[in-house]
Order: sequence, then C-alpha cells, then structure tokens
Amino acid sequence: MRLARHPVVALTFDDLPAAGDLPEGETRAHIAATLAAELRAHHLKGVYGFVNSVDVADDEDEQEALRTWVRAGMNIGNHTWSHPSLTDVTAEVFEQDIVRNEPALAQYADGRDWRWFRYPYLCEGDTLHKRRAVRAWLKEHGYRIAQVTLNFDDDDWNDAYMRCEAKNDNDAIGWLRQSYLENAAQFIRVGREEQRIAFGREIPNVLLLHETTFTTLMLPDLLEILHRQGFRYRTLAEVQRDRAYALDPDAASKDGGSLPNQFLNARHLQYPPFTPEPLDKLTSVCR
Repeated sequence: MRLARHPVVALTFDDLPAAGDLPEGETRAHIAATLAAELRAHHLKGVYGFVNSVDVADDEDEQEALRTWVRAGMNIGNHTWSHPSLTDVTAEVFEQDIVRNEPALAQYADGRDWRWFRYPYLCEGDTLHKRRAVRAWLKEHGYRIAQVTLNFDDDDWNDAYMRCEAKNDNDAIGWLRQSYLENAAQFIRVGREEQRIAFGREIPNVLLLHETTFTTLMLPDLLEILHRQGFRYRTLAEVQRDRAYALDPDAASKDGGSLPNQFLNARHLQYPPFTPEPLDKLTSVCR
C-alpha cells in the first residue's frame, strides 16, 4: 500500500531555550530568532517550543530567547522545569517539576495557551501506576499531551557539529549534513509506515525537533524533504483533533517513544525495516 500523497504535519521543538551547546560567540536569542525567521519564511506561525526553565531566571540570554520566539508568533509549552525522565522519578516528583515550570511559561507566553505538555525523552512511565497517575494529573490541571508521530533524533548531531565546527573540518561537516538529511528522510517515511501498522491508516503528524544550532542550520533542507514528500503544515491543535490522539495504549515502557511506537510495543506488532542512525560515527567524528 502506498503512502498518502499529501500527509499533514505540525512541527514542534523541544528543550527551549537552551537545547545543546553553542558555537563560540553564538547566543540563544540569535538561534531562536534564526529558527523563528525560517519558520515564518515558510508561513509557519504558532509553532510550539517546549520549555525547560531551570536556568531561565538567572540567564538573560535565555530570557531574550523566549521573548524572541514568542514575539515572532510562536508558542511555548511545558516540558518540565528540569527535564527529568519519568522512568527515574516518582509520579509526585515529576508532577512537582511540571508545576515548577509554570511561572516562566505564564510570564513569557504572552497570554497564549501554554498548557500543552511534552514528556521528556517521550517517557510516559515505566510502570502503569506512574503512567496513569501523571495522565490523570495532567487532565485535572487542564493540560493536553503533545504526542509525537515522527522523530529522527535530530539532536544527536549537534555535539558532533560543535566539535567539527571548532576544528573547521568542512569534510566532516559535509558528512554530518548528508547523514542528518538521510536519517531524517528515512525515519519520516518509517514513522508514517508505523502509523499504518499501529492504526490501520496514516494520521496527521507531529514532528519532534530540537532548538539546537545544527537543526537550526539544517531546517531549510529539512523543510525541503517535507515538501518533496508532499507534506502540508498544520498547527499542533489542528493535528491532534484526529481521533487517534485520544487513544491510549495504557502500557508501561521504560524507554518511551512516539505514539505509534507505544501502540506497536503494547500490541507486540512488528516494526517496518530501517537502518539505525550512525551513532558510532557521530560519537567519534572530529575527536
């Protein structure tokens, strides 16, 4: 069965305002401005960036990055205060970390809806007790879960890029660009195939990205991949009106994963074939 000709996607970005390391002389505010400008150039507004505000109160650059992002017409949501994995803490500690993030969201959101929640590491609970407790808490406090259907671990390239940029190794940077785009194209396709296995159809998508230096650099090329695959852009709220986002596999998982991943794992369904990302080379390049 062929993939849909005109799939739909909402772009989202995690770990604002300080995702990954920066090159010397770069600022968080400039990264936010560059990323937002590229989104606006493609007529994308209201894109959600999910915030960890652990250092925001003491960092003027991070504060300006959030102001820049929101002034550009983008939105912010809750990614917890300090980015813990629910696998590593109790449900109560996790909920407290969500609450601790709320003052910064209320301060910087400019009156827009910030009650969207993205689980760090996409981990929704390694026990059913945790999963059910946190989901109930989120519902009680007016949050919607910002699920993910497409994820290619874009942030895994940033550290390698920092090293290669510092060494002015253009050949290595060329490989990083090529491997990033190949990995993106593959896992966007694989994610769509996973939906057909999990739900019997393709559903409107949510793509997980990170506000790193390298993803900001690569965004024009990534958007070209989406264009070639026929994607149309929608907001997070529009995408998650699809009935699939109301489904819950109600299954514990230590490692977490996208919404299709959760259903494939819970139902013991077979994943489509894929080539793993080149983690060994990403770790060793430009050392």
